[in-house]
This record gives sequence, C-alpha cells and structure tokens, in this order.
Amino acid sequence: MNGNPTSQAGWKRTRRSGRRGSALIAILWIVSILSLAVFSATQFLFIELESDSNASALFQAELLADRGITIAAHSQVKKGDRLLSQSFRGGDSFSARISSEGDRLNLNALLENTEADRIVLEELFYQWGLRRDEAVDVVDNLIDWVDADDQVTNVGAERSYYYNIDRLNHPFNRPFDSLNEVLLVKDFEKVVAANPSWRQAFTLLSAGPLDINEAPAELISVACQCEIEAAQELVSIRNGLDQTPGTLDDLRFEDLQAALDLLGIPAGFVEAISARVSTEDPSKRILSVGRSGAISVERSVTVQYTGDRGTIIHWASRRME
Repeated sequence: MNGNPTSQAGWKRTRRSGRRGSALIAILWIVSILSLAVFSATQFLFIELESDSNASALFQAELLADRGITIAAHSQVKKGDRLLSQSFRGGDSFSARISSEGDRLNLNALLENTEADRIVLEELFYQWGLRRDEAVDVVDNLIDWVDADDQVTNVGAERSYYYNIDRLNHPFNRPFDSLNEVLLVKDFEKVVAANPSWRQAFTLLSAGPLDINEAPAELISVACQCEIEAAQELVSIRNGLDQTPGTLDDLRFEDLQAALDLLGIPAGFVEAISARVSTEDPSKRILSVGRSGAISVERSVTVQYTGDRGTIIHWASRRME
C-alpha cells in the first residue's frame, strides 16, 4: 500500500521544518558563542590596554620622583626653593621636601650614653602616657638589648628572660640596625600603644645630636630638659614671619649657645645639654612624590654629606594609593 499522498506530503513538510528549526537553533547558538568570544576578547584587550597605560604612568611617576630627589640632593638647593615643586603638561608633577635627619632623636646615641641621656627617653615615654615606673623599665630593657654584657640593668631584660620565653637569640647586644628591631624589646608594646606614631620621634641615621634648627618642640623639650613653652617659643621664632616651617624666611640658629639661652638652660646644665643638640646634622632626609595621571610614587632618601659630596645611606620607595 502506498498510503495517503496527502499524509506523506505533510510528513515531509514537517520533517523539513524540523530540520530548518534545528539549523536555526544551531546558528543562533554559534552566533551567541561568537558574540561571547568577541566580547571576552574585547574585555581582555581593554584590560591589557589599561595595564599598559598604568605601567607607563607608574614608570613616569617613578622618573618624576627621582627627578625631585636629584634636585633636592644638590648641596646648593635649600628648603623652600621653587625648584623643589614642578608641574608639567598633561598633569604630571613632582614635589620634594628637604629636612634634617637630626630632627629626630637618635635612639642608639641616647642608649650609648645612658648615665646622662636615659632621662630623655624616660621623659618622652612619660609624656606619651606611660607611668614613671613603666618608662624606667622600658628604658632598662632598651639598654640591656644594646649593651655588650649579660648583666641586667636594674629590672631590665637580658638573655635569661628571652630564653625563658623561647627567644634563644635575644637580645642582640649591639646597637639597633633598624627601628623594626625595637619592637622585639620587652615591654616596648606599651610605648607603641601609648603612641602608635612613635617612629616619627626616632632615627638611627643622624650623627647623634638633635638638630635644634629642625626638631619639633616636643623633642627639643625632652632633649634640653626645658619647659615645652620655651621650646614652642624657639620653634615659633625659627619658623619666621609666615610661621610655616620649610620656607625661605626660616631663621636658623648658627650659635648653639644663643638657642640654649632662649630655652632658659641654667649655666650648670649647659655642658650636658650641649652634647645632646646641634645646629645642623650632616645628613638630609629627602621625600619626593612623583605624580602621573592617577598614580603617585613616593621616594624617601637619606643623604649624608661631607662638604658638597653626598652619599645615600638609606633609600625607600612606595606606590601611594
């Protein structure tokens, strides 16, 4: 039997329609895959272009920061010089700042002459919020960390203490190599809790004495054992008419005795105080920030000078967000 011709024709049409529908679905599926592939490729291209752009801006910001360092390191360039801050086409710029490494207390120097200078650290820690006895104990621990012997200073901490808490190689019994080491000293966490910005008060890179032409009033007060009001008055005079530090009208004390007289240091204490302060440190701290687009890079360099010749003794860099 051949069957009904009309039914056979309908079956064939249905079959052809099914094939066309399947083909259409396949085509749509392929188009979707191709669209996704094109979109993904476009996104990867955008990411790559953005990455290349950021890398170029980062490199340019580093070059600008280095330019600021180069200019500021010149022995004839002084604080407040217009050369220290420059802008260029496209929004690129750099800004450099010069300060004395001696504007902070040299921790190793103070711990070396403990008989005369431990009072400086004790007073500073007390002003930050430690009790008197806590300040004394922390200074004892600092002394025991850097001195060459294993004899405990008062109630300080030597090898036996650290051994009992499984720190077999402590203390180092030498001057600090970095301020990070200070965090290893017994009870120093009390200082950190009292003043999280404690690092801003200390250096290991200066010649030793505090630079009275650069240091803040708080540090002048503890180093010279004078009233904070007297130290603030000295800083006010030092800052000149505009009362802004680091500008061309700043007044520098060339004669240390004149500064000590202004601070009201009694004659009997002048010799001891004079050993702790100076009118200039041979090392400069230079901070330079280079900017290109949305990216900024900060360079921090300490340069030690002998005459007009400078030697870099510390270098650090970071990308600023």
